[in-house]
Amino acid sequence: LATAVPMVIVLNRFDEIPEFITHVAYVEDGHLSHRVERSDEPSMADLYQLLHLKTSDLEVPKADPADRLPALNPSDPLVRITDAAIRYGENTIFENLDWTIETNQHWQLSGPNGSGKTGLLSLITGDHPQCYVNDIFVFGFQRGTGESIWQIKQYIGYVSTALQWEYRVGTGLRNVIISGFFDSIGLYSKSTDMQKAIADEWLALLGMSERADEPFNGLSFGDRRLVLIARAMVKHPPLLILDEPCLGLDDMNRQLVLALIERICASNETAVLYVNHRSQDAIRGIDNHLTLSSEAES
Repeated sequence: LATAVPMVIVLNRFDEIPEFITHVAYVEDGHLSHRVERSDEPSMADLYQLLHLKTSDLEVPKADPADRLPALNPSDPLVRITDAAIRYGENTIFENLDWTIETNQHWQLSGPNGSGKTGLLSLITGDHPQCYVNDIFVFGFQRGTGESIWQIKQYIGYVSTALQWEYRVGTGLRNVIISGFFDSIGLYSKSTDMQKAIADEWLALLGMSERADEPFNGLSFGDRRLVLIARAMVKHPPLLILDEPCLGLDDMNRQLVLALIERICASNETAVLYVNHRSQDAIRGIDNHLTLSSEAES
């Protein structure tokens, strides 16, 4: 009787896997990071999507020239915060904080709950009442000189778990991405052919071209996060804030989100601010780190 012989085939391309293969292992940076049974179709689809994001020749889609943001002075930083503090009565969240974010400079902001991450972000976005008592320069504006919050926010793409919970519409994925042009939850304005084309380019980068008309609220949490990042990027904001983008995701979906972030960092057109709990998390392309350690509640 013939004896079955285990066989290991080393390949670079997902589409080269022979039909008789029963298990697939994915090795990255010398580590065996994923092992999937061929019969597990959802897991195989996730692995295919991860390899697509990491190895595809597709580039981050360009912005629509018709939606170009007002130009910033290239000699100015995007954000400059000087000797900042947030206090509630006698409770100091942080103080003596100096931070500058230059154009196309990527940062990781880390710290435990209560360390002040949310407060610091809201100083940048203009949502914190104490932004007017601090020395804050953002996108060409010195805070407190008559600028509107919308003049600030137009330069920021923002993705958070809270946004995902708010975005509970059943519209298709293409329309979710297009809604980023209008900063809306759902799509209520007529889109242009260029906006549709850009949305389709983002879906292609995500490996979701065939899912353009699927309802957003039917996606997995990880896929929703990917689509919302694409939505935040359609206008190529100078600063993309990703507030705990991997929160609540399993390892595979976390790897998918990180792979997309790495692609955006590599495009060198948007500064990425990645916010998370653990400073140990390493993302290729992010070399600047700010860690907050206060145990006070933000």
